Amino acid sequence: MRRIELLCPAKNIQTAKSAILCGADAVYIGANAFGARYVASNPTDEIAELCDFAHLYGCRVCITLNTILHDDEIPQAIDLAKKLYDVGVDSLIIQDLGLLECGLPPMPLQASTQCHTTTTEKAKFLEACGFGTIVLARELSLEQIKEISQALKPDTRIECFVHGALCVSYSGQCRLSYAIGGRSGNRGECAQPCRMKYELYDADENEIAPPAHYLSLRDMNRSQSVGEMLDAGVDIFKIEGRLKDENYVKNTTAYYRKILDKEIESRNLKRASFGKSEIDFQPDPNKTFTRTFCEYHLHGTQKNCASFDTPKAKGEFIGFAKKTFPNGFILPNATAILSNGDGLVFEDKENSFGCAVRKIEGDKVYLGHPNDKIIVRANSKIFRNKNVKFESELEKQIVRKMDVEISVSSAENATLFSVKTLDERAIEASVKITDITNAQNENRAIETLKQNLAKLGQTPFVAKNIFVNSKNVPFLPVSKINAIRRELIDALTKNILDSYKQSQRQYIAPQPNFDITTDTIQSDELANVLNSYAEKFYKKFGINISGRAVESTPKESLLGKQVMQTKHCILRELNLCTKTSDKKIKQPLILKNQSAYLHVYTDCKNCGMNIFYK
Repeated sequence: MRRIELLCPAKNIQTAKSAILCGADAVYIGANAFGARYVASNPTDEIAELCDFAHLYGCRVCITLNTILHDDEIPQAIDLAKKLYDVGVDSLIIQDLGLLECGLPPMPLQASTQCHTTTTEKAKFLEACGFGTIVLARELSLEQIKEISQALKPDTRIECFVHGALCVSYSGQCRLSYAIGGRSGNRGECAQPCRMKYELYDADENEIAPPAHYLSLRDMNRSQSVGEMLDAGVDIFKIEGRLKDENYVKNTTAYYRKILDKEIESRNLKRASFGKSEIDFQPDPNKTFTRTFCEYHLHGTQKNCASFDTPKAKGEFIGFAKKTFPNGFILPNATAILSNGDGLVFEDKENSFGCAVRKIEGDKVYLGHPNDKIIVRANSKIFRNKNVKFESELEKQIVRKMDVEISVSSAENATLFSVKTLDERAIEASVKITDITNAQNENRAIETLKQNLAKLGQTPFVAKNIFVNSKNVPFLPVSKINAIRRELIDALTKNILDSYKQSQRQYIAPQPNFDITTDTIQSDELANVLNSYAEKFYKKFGINISGRAVESTPKESLLGKQVMQTKHCILRELNLCTKTSDKKIKQPLILKNQSAYLHVYTDCKNCGMNIFYK
């Protein structure tokens, strides 16, 4: 039976723990080097602590070791991988195939989204390399996901993004940041030039539209299609956001946990971890960071995926500013909708801007500082990108509990206290107490035992059932019962972790199958080969790398070369699609600002664009 997993992001250990408490089956997090978000790194000793926390619930900890590496970095990365294996990390998310040539520890491998997996052939190649999980490109449709899933072995898992920020380029294929400033996304240092404002012209330098953020996309939200994704073969549902704050992760994790549980149950599938989260807030992805949402081509090429007006979070739409006044506006029932300190974004046909709510009086909303000169245009759209009330709800303590059964029975000259998990693991622990006195009032003694054994408090467990054998019921003071309960739970915790570690160490890493056909696998600089170890590994498949990754050369080498391939199309978003519009735009399009001058060619065959750095 398929075990379905919700995989959630974490920039630090605290965020990872919060994700698990909110219902994550697995978390992905960066170690102290070689992750594709270099600012989100964590020391090994803290990752060890996270592993124990996660494994208690049967959750996995995945480490992002997903940059491409120079020759001298490969030994360092291998050493780091071994240390991560020793502290209990469950899998590595990698991009650089050179690591497979150098003695990785026996850990499951996940092919990073940076591997640019868009075809069945690429997925089968990565499977042959030994990857047990293949992360598919965000741009693929349900039909393409299903086709790839059906072509792979039954135990190879398909992982797809379900929510979060979108890169405009196919992942792993973007070189724009490196071309502009020498900061490579494939090296974990993307400067996000796609979120910058650009001027847009045709080939004759005629302005097509006013300056805007033409390469900026909305965020992904596929919550309405989770069931279809399951049916297409998706095993792991991944939320983007290793740079997002803890409240975003809490909210988004709880939201998808609720949806995924319903879809899993209706299909008689299994969840990948254990325990039920107790959430005191109503999750809503509109109430934390969002640039507004789209499904991004899941059901075929989709329009309205762009966020031309701003690359920043707009948040939830709350209404229109029908009437305005200096430094404020009127919103019916404003007191019930807004709170002091809320962050708002105002958008009209000409511009957008943001500011904070200073105070609310009836229907009147006052903005910013009294000395500010804030002008809200009538009929502006109002979005809230900071919800003070909702964020305070997210700060409440969240717990995740696993059901256990506790029993008290008689043994020869002793009383045996036992506990076991009421899930498929059925892990047990026991404590034997000797030198006991039988209770004179058995009913009262049984009640005292049940009341105090049930007090599992801040532990991850809840006593679903407590059984006390009525024969020779022991008389024990409350302090002694409490001590036994603590010893019992400590023993159960240890047994759960020991059982997890034992099963983890039984994993045997698959060996690469070098006999498969690899005619369609990239072998030029877009293969992102930066070291001799990767070249050697590719050669075993009969693939001769014709060009090293551009990161091996000065950024000036990219002049005149393609730096981005996208599924996004500016003309489609502007209702100027070359296939449907009567107005024909002379190409190449020109995108330019102070940092970049780009030539853009629409790719009608693939409904996207090819972008060159000039």
